[in-house]
Parts: sequence; structure tokens; C-alpha cells
Amino acid sequence: MLRTSLAIAALCLLGFPFSAIAQPLAIPPNEAISAHMEKGPDLSDFVRTCPPGLNDTPAMPQHYGQATILNMPLNRVFAIGQQTFITNFNACDGAGRPATTGTGAERTPDPAMGPRFTRVSAPETSSCAGCHSQPQPGGAGDFVANVFVLAQAADPVSRIILNEDFSNTWLERNTLGMFGSGAIEMLGREMTTDLQAEQQSAITSAEASGASVTVNLLSKGVSFGALTANPDGSVNTDAVVGVDPDLVIKPFSRKGAFRSLREFTVTAMNQHHGMQAVERFGVGTDPDEDSVDNELLIGDITAVTIFQAALPAPIVSTQGIDRATAVHGAHVFNEVGCTGCHIPSLPLKSSQFCDPDPQNLAGTFNDTSQSYCFNLSQTGIRGNSVAAYTDLKRHVICDSNKPHYCNEPASPLQASDSNYAIPGNQFLTAKLWDTGNSGPWGHRGDLDTIYAAITAHGGEATNSESQFEALSNSDQLAVVTFLKTLQMPILPPNQDPNVNMSNRNPVPNGR
Repeated sequence: MLRTSLAIAALCLLGFPFSAIAQPLAIPPNEAISAHMEKGPDLSDFVRTCPPGLNDTPAMPQHYGQATILNMPLNRVFAIGQQTFITNFNACDGAGRPATTGTGAERTPDPAMGPRFTRVSAPETSSCAGCHSQPQPGGAGDFVANVFVLAQAADPVSRIILNEDFSNTWLERNTLGMFGSGAIEMLGREMTTDLQAEQQSAITSAEASGASVTVNLLSKGVSFGALTANPDGSVNTDAVVGVDPDLVIKPFSRKGAFRSLREFTVTAMNQHHGMQAVERFGVGTDPDEDSVDNELLIGDITAVTIFQAALPAPIVSTQGIDRATAVHGAHVFNEVGCTGCHIPSLPLKSSQFCDPDPQNLAGTFNDTSQSYCFNLSQTGIRGNSVAAYTDLKRHVICDSNKPHYCNEPASPLQASDSNYAIPGNQFLTAKLWDTGNSGPWGHRGDLDTIYAAITAHGGEATNSESQFEALSNSDQLAVVTFLKTLQMPILPPNQDPNVNMSNRNPVPNGR
């Protein structure tokens, strides 16, 4: 019933056409950084200048403390975050990390490699928008923008002779779109709360009864298996599926590795640009030995996090598409069982987004007394329904008959932010709500048609994929046509990443 009703809701949307990151292994901070984080560091606003002897200017001279950001209206914070997102950081800003790897671990600087770019092990781009560029800043990325996860935890590898398959060695990842991310994070937080409450209830019952208690884990109609609580307070998570044993939904990255936009942003800034945030690396420190400290303040990270969270939710657009075919394709999409994982819509209990996430780990700002909040209705979320076509659960989507999505090496495995290894054949259910303008497709971005992305599915998707392949040509095309109606909206104006943003630009409302 749930699947059918959600599909019907999607069809209703089709009747009203609206106008309009990869991720590397997360390493916990060391004890010194953790202790620093607990003090809740903050710095006042300042204007950066270049280090002595570097006769140029920073690309991002103005920096903001958290206190300043908290006193700004949403449109102003959005504009500052957008500017940060599209800024091409340079050496005066602190870009590059000659003495550290992408995890922050020490390495011996190699002058022959240069302080800035190493295409495989990174830094490999000057700005966030260098990869998140299609159809505009904050969107997805072309194949050329792919990153190589785990290589960023190593010394520079660009000049090392590698084996023939970068993908198999370095876990190649294509860039995901960030539109609607605020709603996605809040879904993850609410689902985490549900699952952990169910666990605590089982623990309480087991302690009271003196016998083990098994509870089914269910949130928003999505099953995550079961766990057994024992009278001594311990739990057995062997039957938990689709989520780490800590029951924290991690809705960001292809494999579900990060719990929050902020955590994702702090990590990506260091790994992809060599820009260190003070909340993770400390105030007044220069761990990467590039002669620049305090590269990104807490307020800077808040602004770029809020920008991503406030990007409008994807929409349904039938411009240039036959509406009747799309409506039929939505019916067929449901009938063959694709909505079993790609659930058309998930409900939010609250449309209020607040950063930071209180469950952010040490090394990512988590002081909720300094939260910046706004209502997700301003991003186009209507009726607390998030039509993202996902269940925010990991699934096995490949097998020996359909091996395309099984390209991960046996070892090492990518780990989530809480350091649980994620099986190589498991991926987070893709959010399809931006499928129409987020190609190429697949976690490597090596599939240039939606049809190919569908037919590459195996594993848990075998039955649905087989039903899809048994469809007539016209029905298959109808499903593809339907998916092409799910698109990221275009913000006015569609800024070139190298053009300075005006702070007068309003926050988009998704309509």
C-alpha cells in the first residue's frame, strides 16, 4: 500500500509541472584536535592577506566568525556560502597541503610534486564548483570531475606507475548533486532518532525482563533488519542491514559515509582543496605547512553548509517531454518494483533545518547553542514530503551476472565517518529526484544513458531489473522518460563559477 500510494503521489506531481562529492575515507581527529574541538573555538571576522613574499591577493579575503553569521538573514548567509562554494582558492587562501595527506596525516613534502595539484591523490580542484558544476554550481559533475577515494589517504601518487584500472585501485567516484540536501540531512537525522530509540527500548525491556529482546528496526516505512538486546545492556547487530551498527543514517556520499553536510564539507575542503577548517585542525595551526593558518573559520563552514542545505529541492519538469509518456513511465516504474528501494517520497516530522547536527563527531562543529536555522519550505519542500526517490539505505546492487557496480577492490574498503567498513558491493540507494539533469550516471559516472544505469543493476535489484528488461521497448522508454522529468531547478542567474556573486541574490524558493 505504501509503495502504491507514493507512486500515485508522484503521478499527481507530474500533472503539475513546476517552472523552474566521493567520498574519501573519514579518519577521526587526533586527541589534540578532539580536545580543541570540545572548547568550541571561534575567531572574529578578518580580512586575509598573502604570506610574505607571495605578491598576489587571496581569492577569498573576507572570513566570518560564527557570531557574525548567526546575526545574518538567510539570503545573506546563502550568498556568502555560494561565493565560498564557487571561489577558486589559491595559495594565499591556504589551498594545497604539501605536508599532509587528504586525511590530515603527515607526509614528507615533495617539491617536485608541487604544493597544489595531484590529480589522483588530490588536491585536484580549485573550487567546490569545479566538480559540482552541472547544470550549475551545487549540481553534479561530468566524468572528468571524478575523484579517487582512498588515494587521498596516501602520499602523492600522480607520478607513480599505477595498474591499468584506476577505478579498481582507488574507488573512482562521480560527483553528486547537492540540491535538496537540507531535507536529505533532516530525513537522516529523524531516521537515526527512530532507530536508536527502538534500540534503547529493546535494551530497557531486556534489562527489566532479564531476557534477550529482539526488535525490528523500522523508520519511515523502511526496514533496517533487527537487533537483539541482552539483559547486560549489550546488543547483537548481526541482523542489522543497510546501516552501520551504530544505527546512524549517513545520507551523503555514494556509499553513505557521512552523516551531515557540515562533516562532508569540512572533509572535502581538506581533501579536495587543501583548505583546513579550524574546527578540525585547530586555531593558529598550520598542519599542512603551507604558511597559512586559520584557513576556514567556523562561520565560513556554516555559510557554505547553509548554502548547500538551502539549495532548492529538485522538481518535476515536463518541458520538452511528452507528459502522457512520463505519467505512464511512472506507473511502470512502480509496477516493476523500482519503488521498493527508490521510494518516491519520505515524510519529515519537522521542516526546520538547523546546523550543526548535534551528532557530529569530534572534529566537526557540534555546538547546538550556536545553531543557524531556517525552514525547508523555503527550498520548495511542500507538506513535509521529500520526493527524493530513495530509502537512505545501503543495498547490494551487483552480482556475478551484473558485475558493473561490483568494481570495488576486496581491500581496503571505504569506511563511514564512524569507521565502519562498508562492503564493496553495497551502495546507498541513489536519490533519483535529479536524474534528469545529473548525468552521467552510476557511481563512476561511466554510464551515459539512464537505460544503461538501470540495466546494470543486480543483487537485491535483480527481480526489478529483470522485469524492466522484460518490458516492451516503448515501456522501457517511458520509464526513462519519466526519470528525465526529475531535475534540479536552474537558479537565476546561473552563475559562472569564476564570476563573483552579488549578495543581493535572493534565496531561491524552488518554484
